[in-house]
Amino acid sequence: MNAKDQHDIRTVMAATTELWIAHDMDGWGRYFTEDADFVAHSGLWWTSRDDNVAGHRDVPESVVRQKRNYSQRVETIDEIAPGVALVHTRWDWPGHVQPGAQAQNRSGIISYVLVEHDGRWLIRSAHNTRG
Repeated sequence: MNAKDQHDIRTVMAATTELWIAHDMDGWGRYFTEDADFVAHSGLWWTSRDDNVAGHRDVPESVVRQKRNYSQRVETIDEIAPGVALVHTRWDWPGHVQPGAQAQNRSGIISYVLVEHDGRWLIRSAHNTRG
């Protein structure tokens, strides 16, 4: 994989992280293919961009306010075929509190498959795990 593709993929990952923290789910969703799969750490499996965006939008306001504590960093980028990349990220969310629960320092790994489409890298699949 060439340096430009690596840079472009890192740019996509940074943008999606910023949009997720801002809870701009429409903007975040534009980085996914229409048929994107997303498996959440809870086991939910969304099989389209629209379902993925709706599922991630449906979060209690108290959790949305905590997103400023979230961070995600790219660990690896590997080309698995021309125009297809496997990306692993680590995420941390210190002091995460679900309504009615104790605060937790959450962390995990997300595996992404990105595809190049019309000169842009888009997320085709994501699988989120908790550590």
